[in-house]
Formats: sequence, C-alpha cells, structure tokens
Amino acid sequence: MKNFLNSLRKTTFWRFFIQNLFYPIYNIIWQYLINFNAKMLYFIWFFKKREFIKFNQNDKILIKDNNTFKNISKKVLQECLPLLENSKKKILSAEYKEKLSKEIGPTSTMAELPYTISMYENLSENLKKEILTFASSDFMISTAANYMGIFPILTRVQVDHNISREGGGIRGAMHWHKDTFGFKNLDFFMGVTDINDENGPFFTLKKKVKAGTFLRFSNLVSTTKKGERGKVSSENFFKYFKDEPCLKLEGNSGSAIFLDSFSSYHRGGFCKSADRITLRFCYQSHDALFASQVSEEGFYKFDKSFHRKDVNDVFKKYLFFKRPSKVMNYLANKIVYFYRKIDFVV
Repeated sequence: MKNFLNSLRKTTFWRFFIQNLFYPIYNIIWQYLINFNAKMLYFIWFFKKREFIKFNQNDKILIKDNNTFKNISKKVLQECLPLLENSKKKILSAEYKEKLSKEIGPTSTMAELPYTISMYENLSENLKKEILTFASSDFMISTAANYMGIFPILTRVQVDHNISREGGGIRGAMHWHKDTFGFKNLDFFMGVTDINDENGPFFTLKKKVKAGTFLRFSNLVSTTKKGERGKVSSENFFKYFKDEPCLKLEGNSGSAIFLDSFSSYHRGGFCKSADRITLRFCYQSHDALFASQVSEEGFYKFDKSFHRKDVNDVFKKYLFFKRPSKVMNYLANKIVYFYRKIDFVV
C-alpha cells in the first residue's frame, strides 16, 4: 500500500487532483474553519478601505522603488554599519560555532561553517520600535491580510548579517527550497545593504506554481542533514522548471520582495566577497509551525518593553500576541505532517 501511494503521488492524475480539486476546497476550509477568528478580523479590517500591494494572482512580488522601504532601510543601515566588524568576528568565532552546534547539532550546515547572525538584538530600542511600527503599519498588515485571506500574526522580525566564508560554497538555504511549516504565509525580505552578485541576490521563480504548497521534489540534496533536508540543487530544480524565468532581489538598499515561502520555491543568496544585511518579517497563521513570538511573561519578543496588557486594539493584540491554543499546537504538527503525505512529487 505504501509503495502504491508513493507511486500515485508521482502521477499526473494526483497533481491534477491536488491542484484543481483538493487545494481550492481546502483553502476555504483553512480560511473559514481553521482560521475562523482571523477570517472575521479580516472582514472587519477591510470594512474600512485600505491601501495594499496587489499580487495579481501570483504568490510573490518584487518592489524596487518604494520610498517608505528606502527610508527604513537607510536607518537600519546607519545603525548596522558600526556593528559589522564585531558581528563578523562573532560569526567567525569558536564560541558561536559551539553555540550553534549545541542548538542545532554539530553536523548541521550552519554549525559546520557559520555564515549568518541576527543583528536585530543589537539595534537601539528606538530603531526596534520604528521597525515594528513599519511592520505593523496599515499598509504592511493589509498587504499580508489581502494575500493570505485572513488577518495575520507577525511571528518573526529579523535583521540578518551574512558574510562570505573561505571554503564555503552553495549550501543550506542557498539551495532551492520552500518552507514546509504551514499552508499559506507572507514573507517580506528587504535589502538593507545594496545587493549584487558579490553579496548574494535572493532568487525565486517568477511564475506561481499552482498549489505550490503541495509540490515536492524527489531528488533532494539531502533527506537527513539539518539545513539541507528538502533542498534541491539548481541542476535538478531546472530539470523540472526548464527555462523558467526567475525574480532576483538585487539593487539599491530598500529593494524588497514579498513572497509566500510555503508555496514558492526560492533560494537565499551566496556571498562571494561582500557582506549582506537584510530585514525580514514573517506574517503567518496560528496553524503554522513557528517559535512563539510571545514570552511566557507576556512580552513581545521583538520589543521586550511591549506587553500584551498594554494593547487594547483588537487588531494589534492579534498581530503581536496571538498564540496557538494547546489544541492548535497539537493539531498544527498533525496538519503539516498531513501536507507532506499528500504532496504531488516530481
């Protein structure tokens, strides 16, 4: 039976079934049942007319010339530049390598040859608040809500510093992959530094893959190694997506991309000779798998002066402080496991 099911998932019939029957029905269930509260907030939120970026039936969009993005990236860059030398020393240090080895395992891609670190914690409190104000602006919330079809939770705020490493090649998230932590989300990546071929552009397919959440490759870089499980080499990726054009996140500071990282295959940039700093937000739902953005004491982890009791606005309370219930925590793992069992395989 197991062999039959594995063979079935590789058939054109199964791909047709998932893309044209299962996905549209499940999308309704996901919005109106699994995320009922978030759907009600979505309707109330858009009762008022709001501006947002339209995706035009795609699951990603590249933004090259937005003044708001440019302004916030400039401020982040100004604070990060004096921190770069120490940040790089930390990435190269034995202490950081040991820390990663303990947290994610010594044979994981990141621990073997560390190449990135978060700078967000080292930013001033004023800048952190400004970043959160930007992430929680009507424009950003509306863009995420309009794409997802529900009101989102802001689960991740990162300012990542990536460096080139001698002896380091394409590895880990630099291979093609999608994030297998849920059904639908919206990620925002913005270049804080200018981005070019020397410090690693971000790539994703230009077109939307129908029901891409359920697409899986059989020929993977690894099925066991942490950091490379589920990743696909460019050679194998383009055997399937022959001559398909890609979007490339490059250009001046403030260039950005929104994409659904659960459905859109993408790959991170490889730093050849220069450093890269990026700002990232994740807008997700309570059934996705994510590290809680709320501390046990009730503080928002990305602004530890910000407590849920200080927030009366129902939208901001959900955006910042919504946590899955115990039942949903249990179900979320089962749901994501179910997704992986019904993938159509190429």
